[in-house]
Amino acid sequence: MFNGIYSGATALENYSRQQEVISSNLAHLNTPGYRRQLLTFEEHVAEVDGVVGSYPGSGISSVATDFEAGPKKSTDRKLDVAIGGDGFLVYQGAEAELYSRNGVLFRDSQGQLVNGDGLPVLGEGNQPIVIPPEVSDWDIQIQPDGTISAGGTIAGGGIQIGQLNVVQFDNNQLLNAGEVESNSQIYFKLGEATLTPAENPLVMQGYRELSNAHPVTELISLIVGSRGVESAQKAIRAISDAVKENINS
Repeated sequence: MFNGIYSGATALENYSRQQEVISSNLAHLNTPGYRRQLLTFEEHVAEVDGVVGSYPGSGISSVATDFEAGPKKSTDRKLDVAIGGDGFLVYQGAEAELYSRNGVLFRDSQGQLVNGDGLPVLGEGNQPIVIPPEVSDWDIQIQPDGTISAGGTIAGGGIQIGQLNVVQFDNNQLLNAGEVESNSQIYFKLGEATLTPAENPLVMQGYRELSNAHPVTELISLIVGSRGVESAQKAIRAISDAVKENINS
């Protein structure tokens, strides 16, 4: 009986964590660059007297990030960019470089290209990109390779301002969540991943990449999790009542 109570308790703990993750995914459906989280579970395994076996309950094996590309939304805004295929923009963090698919950019008071959190986006040589004050947003053109120009394309006589640094990694799962705590699923640190320049990057001007969380999938998972919580509570209550009856008899 006590094994059943323990199993139910671990189920409640796991479902609670799962509901938190799903709620976060749902809350960021329209957040540019957000990458949804996934939980994987495993049974509890222990070695007793040289024999390995499972024991009641289960735990969270890992919290992974889904790096599947999110939907692209056309905004026709000159400083909005999205990346086609794999790749990340590079931002200057407080302690280290941060990598993100969030390409909603602005100009700060010094003319630097920054995002909504005030982090400068980095270009060639990992240097901030500065737009001259005489250049209006409407004059800015961003080519598929990330080249930023004003007054038309470089081939057409435009002036090159800089080039967005787009990078890739050997394994995105080796990245660590970034330092901007409230947006930890938008920015990522290098972690144990190996960085390489993106091959043939596709930078799309006038688009934003939204969260890759799917609302229907997340809502179904939320409902399933809620029913799982109810089932675990009923099981614990039933076992508890049976124990009380056994004690009182």
